[in-house]
Amino acid sequence: MKSILNRIAALACACTMLLPLHAQAAEVTLPSGLTAGELAEQLSEENHPQKKENNDQYASAAVAVFQGDKILFEHYYGYTDVMQEIPADAESVYEWGSITKTLIWVSVMQLYEQGRIELDRDVRDYLPEGFFQHLSYDDPITMYHLMNHNAGWQETVHPAWTGEESRVLPLKEALQTIEPAQIHRPGEVTAYSNYGAAVAGYVVECITGERFCDYVHAHIFDVLGMEHTAVDAAHTDNEWVYGKRAQMHAYRFSMMLSHAVDLGTMQDYIMPYPAGAATGTLRDLVTYAQALADGNAPLFMHPETQQLMFTGTDFYGNSEVPVNCHGFWCTEGAVRMYGHSGATLFGTADMEIDPVSKTGYVVMTNEPKGNCFLSLVPEAVMGQPESYRYQTAEPQPFDTEGTYLIARATHRGMLRIMPYLQTARIAVPEDGKAERIGDGLVQLSDPGAVTLLGSGTLADGTECLELPSTDLLRDRRYPAEISLIAAYLLAVVAGIYLLRLRIKRRLTGRKEPYGCSGIMAAGEISRAVSLLLLAAAIVIYEEYTGGIPAPAMQSIGIGQLVCTGVCAAAAVVPFCRKLHGRGEVVDTLLNAAGCVLPVIAIVYFEMYRFWNI
Repeated sequence: MKSILNRIAALACACTMLLPLHAQAAEVTLPSGLTAGELAEQLSEENHPQKKENNDQYASAAVAVFQGDKILFEHYYGYTDVMQEIPADAESVYEWGSITKTLIWVSVMQLYEQGRIELDRDVRDYLPEGFFQHLSYDDPITMYHLMNHNAGWQETVHPAWTGEESRVLPLKEALQTIEPAQIHRPGEVTAYSNYGAAVAGYVVECITGERFCDYVHAHIFDVLGMEHTAVDAAHTDNEWVYGKRAQMHAYRFSMMLSHAVDLGTMQDYIMPYPAGAATGTLRDLVTYAQALADGNAPLFMHPETQQLMFTGTDFYGNSEVPVNCHGFWCTEGAVRMYGHSGATLFGTADMEIDPVSKTGYVVMTNEPKGNCFLSLVPEAVMGQPESYRYQTAEPQPFDTEGTYLIARATHRGMLRIMPYLQTARIAVPEDGKAERIGDGLVQLSDPGAVTLLGSGTLADGTECLELPSTDLLRDRRYPAEISLIAAYLLAVVAGIYLLRLRIKRRLTGRKEPYGCSGIMAAGEISRAVSLLLLAAAIVIYEEYTGGIPAPAMQSIGIGQLVCTGVCAAAAVVPFCRKLHGRGEVVDTLLNAAGCVLPVIAIVYFEMYRFWNI
């Protein structure tokens, strides 16, 4: 009895001692100005239930906020399997997505600290001879270019993902298989590149002689005690994660749906895996984020190396405001945060830190489009940036009008048409304004938010707006290009209509009004086939998550070449005979125009291009 009383007294004493600590933690002030207690209140499930009318519904989320070595807030929302009502908890594993890339940059900086790599040296000096096959420029490609995502590559048109574990290729083979076209001179245009980041991961392999996966485990995960995270493409480097990941379901919501759509486990594997394969628990990712915010820099021999890692390597315009710091993207809130977000076919995640206050947050979800916590948490932790904080010149109105092509796209090859269907415009709210506030630094502001952009001009005179992860390139030819696309579609529709009339005449036994009806019909069929081939290319590209398998690409490309030849013949052959009457002349000219327009579109937008680029 006395023993039991002693234990109860000890427990009561311990609880009494802990109360001030909890009260103190609740009063910790975050960069946003909120206390940890106010943050917890804002993010409580009572204040953010699954309100379908506000589209705030979610499947699950894991959220943590920390300062130093203390976790100020940690909570798990919703279900990892809605049907079975399996709640998210500390053992749920989520995909990091592109947060994985920060493991590359930490690894590179470790090697830099050891003198084993030079960041401004051509990475081809570290890679096997002839590693790249499709470079357009002889300029060096440095590690800085890979970190800043401005080595010049477009999006790959080859499949980088596979749904079958057995089809995952070794990293070197995967990179050489999916190598995209280099369409810009290194250092000129920022276009977020999974390929470029994965190349940097392979450079780590080449220097160390270890698989990137093994290097990360030995020099990052094991150092920090991260036992519940995998980084290999198929997660086979951590048996516990491998098993847990198979139990996780992904979900999708939309404004039109009143319930979550279960996407299944969505176990798709990214073959250039250093770019986005890491998967693990919330606590492990928080441990990693805390290490990056720790002034003692546990992942480096010298704290100065970590400090260097968070200095600018790419800037807005010619200003001193960084957009990228050795691979870490900068986000401007009440303080400057450094980190990375990530998105996969399974879910989304975000990790941001402030090394000054040693504050940071992590959000992980099992929804490919994300959910409300990806916007609620940053605002609650970081707050809003102060307007004109980086002003170095008298504010001048800045004209954002115009149509811009997104640099991160396929600008060469059979999907060259895609950027013209995904253009961007910078909209300034009626109560907001766009101003140039420094050397190439532009501020967009409205009563609720402040956003920074960079502005500049490329060597060929193209005007450019610089955003984190991708630049926007002003396209002054866009009206003509979109008109060509419209004319191409109109020619296809007209061809289908005329072909229908020909078939109807034949079925009713009537003769064609003019000669050469056979070649004209062939031209009309080819126009429709061309559009079907383009649609097939887009569907396959989406189905393979940004890639077209080589056999399909060759078949589509050859098919477009055949359509081009038939349309060209259908446009020319009818003029090789004598035309009788005004009506026949007009119809023949219209046929020629209907066949020539698809030829021009196929050639201009490179729909025929099926070879490696």
